Amino acid sequence: MAPILYLFLAALGLSLALTPLARWLGRRFRILAMPQARTVHTTPMPRSGGLALFLTFFGCLALAGTLLPPSVTGILFDRPMLFVYAGAVLIFAVGFADDKWTLPSRLKLVAQIVAACVACFGGARIASFAIPGHFIIHFELLSYAVTVFWFVLLINAINLIDGLDGLAAGVVFFASSVQAVLAIMRGEAHTAAMFAVMAGATLGFLRYNFNPASLFLGDGGSYFLGYMLAALSVSGSVKSQVGATLLMPLIALGVPLLDTITAPLRRFLRGRDMFEPDKRHVHHKLLSRGWSQRKVVLFIYAITIFLALTALVLVNLRNAPAGLFLLVVGAALVLLVRKAGFFSYFAVDKILGWLRDVSDDTGIARERRTFLNHQIEISQAPDIPSLWARITAALELLRFDMAEMVLSEHGTGTCRLLPTPPGSSPAADAGPDAAFRWRREGSEKSDRELLCSPAVMKLELPLLGKDGHTLGALWLVKDLGQDPINEFTLRRVENLRRTVTATLETLAAS
Repeated sequence: MAPILYLFLAALGLSLALTPLARWLGRRFRILAMPQARTVHTTPMPRSGGLALFLTFFGCLALAGTLLPPSVTGILFDRPMLFVYAGAVLIFAVGFADDKWTLPSRLKLVAQIVAACVACFGGARIASFAIPGHFIIHFELLSYAVTVFWFVLLINAINLIDGLDGLAAGVVFFASSVQAVLAIMRGEAHTAAMFAVMAGATLGFLRYNFNPASLFLGDGGSYFLGYMLAALSVSGSVKSQVGATLLMPLIALGVPLLDTITAPLRRFLRGRDMFEPDKRHVHHKLLSRGWSQRKVVLFIYAITIFLALTALVLVNLRNAPAGLFLLVVGAALVLLVRKAGFFSYFAVDKILGWLRDVSDDTGIARERRTFLNHQIEISQAPDIPSLWARITAALELLRFDMAEMVLSEHGTGTCRLLPTPPGSSPAADAGPDAAFRWRREGSEKSDRELLCSPAVMKLELPLLGKDGHTLGALWLVKDLGQDPINEFTLRRVENLRRTVTATLETLAAS
């Protein structure tokens, strides 16, 4: 226990000493975060803080060889951990380069995957997930993919929440501290030591990063912290079933993980680039409510502390109430972030409408399948009268009130107009070969009342052949005052027009 405490204090002191140096280097080499629309700072700020954390971690790693017994240091420098450190160097280098030159988002994602693959290749892999006494899941061939996803998820979780002074570093401090305690309880001194170093490094960094900050973490720092959280959580039980070691960060990092999962989904649903940065994260939403930066950060700190302590209790439960306890905590988290306005950016009613559109496009909706049946019947009509009868059946389904179809034998397009303006005589029949009228049964209005109603919708649909010649026209009338249309009516009408046109050409050719 004492060597782990010494490592924590060493990391704290080294971080306090190296962070000002990292700040100076950031200014000297212009590794700066410039004010933008999506940021909350108003002056250029060094974003080189990750360098201090990176040097602190590896400095304390070298120190661990003198403080920890050989049995522990042997694990810290075995093959799996060496590959973990190699991946850490890679992900930090890419993030730090982005802090200086701004790399493409897809390139950074590839780098995250490569770094995760390096650790996975070395043996830091999630082979299974188990809750003792409850269930176990063996990933088998999916182990590699699950591990890479785990790394990418935590890397981006820390990166996305790094939007306010001290927020990301503080969240990592609390999560690492509880992880260190859990590792000590499991008797995993090597994991506890590394989490203690993470906790000490981030606490020392907060001295300069808490509001008002004098430097930022940067992508180099957030990538490195997220990667190490993921790696240490996995490597803590490399050769055993992973359960509590993954459950802990999943719960403790509930807010940033929720933000990470929903951010690309939110952008996708809004038709934007899934990797494009925006100002719609949970901390931005709280700021828009008039909260100060400190209040937002302390609020999320409080949530993280609560969830971290909850995870610590939960992973030590071995009986049936554990599942119920987790369910209650999850529900409390959802309600809490919803109260904070987190989900308001999704516009739930619009998303539900989009889902209805998807179900309609894929033919899952019953109404769409019913209308498809009418389209098939129309396309198989043996003659014009049968065609018209099947068209009116489809119009009945769409609840139109009146319709007229006029066919032109010579393709001249000279057809009479169905709706006759009040006070005028009907338009002269320019010689169409066939005209068909239909009126839905049960309508209480006369033709004149219906056509003159201010709430009536009148659609004129030209029936054009493939070469552009006119086959005729279809007019539709619907009283929206009596029966409003839904979001799919006009889509159905266009599908109807295309089906009727194709059928007319087929009948003309036969």
